[in-house]
Amino acid sequence: MSEPVLLGELSWVDVVACTGQMPLVLVPVGAVEQHGPHLPLLVDSIVVEALALEVSRRTGVVVAPTVLYSSSQGHSSAFPGTVALAPRTAQSVLEDIGRWLASAGFGKVFLLNGHLGNTGVLWNAVDELVAALSPEVSVAGRSWWDLSPDLWEEVTSDATDARSEFHANWAETAMMLHLRPDLVRMDRAVDQDEFPWAFAYDMSRKSPSGSVGRRVTQATAEDGMRLFHHAAAVLTRVVTEMLAEEPPPAGPTDLQSWRAESAARFAGDSDRRP
Repeated sequence: MSEPVLLGELSWVDVVACTGQMPLVLVPVGAVEQHGPHLPLLVDSIVVEALALEVSRRTGVVVAPTVLYSSSQGHSSAFPGTVALAPRTAQSVLEDIGRWLASAGFGKVFLLNGHLGNTGVLWNAVDELVAALSPEVSVAGRSWWDLSPDLWEEVTSDATDARSEFHANWAETAMMLHLRPDLVRMDRAVDQDEFPWAFAYDMSRKSPSGSVGRRVTQATAEDGMRLFHHAAAVLTRVVTEMLAEEPPPAGPTDLQSWRAESAARFAGDSDRRP
C-alpha cells in the first residue's frame, strides 16, 4: 500500500505527468456544521477525507483538497459554529471545481460526498457538469454511505425505520472515535430518536442536542474501525470499477439526422407515412 496522491501537493508540471497516468480525480465534499454536543464541526469533512485518502493508497487515484463549506442551512444558526453556503452557491462551487479539474486533464471526476444535506446539490452539480463538459470527461457524484445497500443499512442502523434522518449518530460517532478520538466527548453524547415528520424543519426544532440517533452512546472505536474499513473496501471497489469503465459513444452532432433515423427505426408500422 503506497502513500496517497494529493493534488494540492503537486506542481503543475507534476499534474501534467499525473493526468497522463491516472485519469480519475476524487473530490471529497464535507461540511462545517454542528454535530451535537459531543462531536466537532468537521465530522463530515474528516470522515470523507480519510476515506478518500485510504482509497488513494489502495488505487493510486488523485485526491483533490477537501471542499469544507457546503449546504448546511438545515442546521440553522441556533447551534453556533455551522458555516453554510446557500445550496445554489454550493452547487456552483462544485461545478467550478469540476470544470477546472477537467481542464487540468482529468478524464474522470468523482465528487465523493460526506454530508447528507449535500445530496440534492451534488446531483444537480453532476447534471450541469455532464451537460457542460466534453463527452470525453466522465463525472460522478455519490455519498460514501450509499455506495452499497449493506453499508447504508449499517450507517443508518440507529435511525428511524424510514431512514429519513441521521446526524452525529452511532455511525458518525464510532467513525470519529476511530479516526480522531481526541475530538470526541462521549460524556456529552445523548441518544435522540427522530419523529418521522412529513415536512422539513431545521435541526433545532427536531433535536434539542443537534444529534439524531438511537444508539449514539453505544458507539465504540472498534465499531468505527470496522465501519471505516467496510466503507473503504466498498469505495475501493467502486473506484476500481470507475477506472475500468469505458464511456458509451458520444451523442450525435447532427441532431436532425439522428432524430429522423431514430424515429424511423423505432416507429411502428401504423406510424409510418407514405
